[in-house]
Amino acid sequence: MKYIQTHQPVIEAANHIAAAIKHHLANGERVLWLLSGGSGTAIAIAASERLADTDFTNLSVTMTDERYGPLGHPDENWQQIMDAGFSAPGATLYRPLSGGDIASTAAAWGLWLTRTLDTTDFAIGIFGIGADGHTAGIKPHTSATAATRAIAAFTGDDFERLTITFPVIKRLDEVVIQASGDDKAAIIRELLAGHGALDDTPAQILTTVPDSTLYTTINQENIS
Repeated sequence: MKYIQTHQPVIEAANHIAAAIKHHLANGERVLWLLSGGSGTAIAIAASERLADTDFTNLSVTMTDERYGPLGHPDENWQQIMDAGFSAPGATLYRPLSGGDIASTAAAWGLWLTRTLDTTDFAIGIFGIGADGHTAGIKPHTSATAATRAIAAFTGDDFERLTITFPVIKRLDEVVIQASGDDKAAIIRELLAGHGALDDTPAQILTTVPDSTLYTTINQENIS
């Protein structure tokens, strides 16, 4: 995992993602882009702005995770990103929530994601890391850490959740991670050491992706 300390992690992460997507689309490749809610929203918006002049015909876009509920509910990651100004005209956009029950929603999303990955030339995702070691919606010590299907559905301590799983992350070509703040230092230290079990620290899976880059405000010398 490449470690980049910067005072502008969101901007640099957005520049990185936009450049990668533009390069692969310009080469005529089919690209899958996974968005992340929370702190990843600003990265997604900034990257889409930098891609404004790009032909999105071969681009597919969906989320890394979603909070289950009715379409457009206040905590829906997809709705929040769209309301914030994300735009990719001409791309294939997959909104995880469909108005169905949680099991059928997970199954439909998983089928779409698997088929898209099967026909994708380059897959990239935006990821954050929680102070508890989670990434996407994969919370420690939940059924999501043992899931073998593309999408896991479970009830967390805050939301009913839908998330991509370890098998999907392992199929990605590149991940761009943004994690900053003093509360993330211990988890980042654990990731760099590579000692964390996936059930304890799901974010450890990100270090297995062939091309992974962490953007952070934390000086590496302060956590080594």
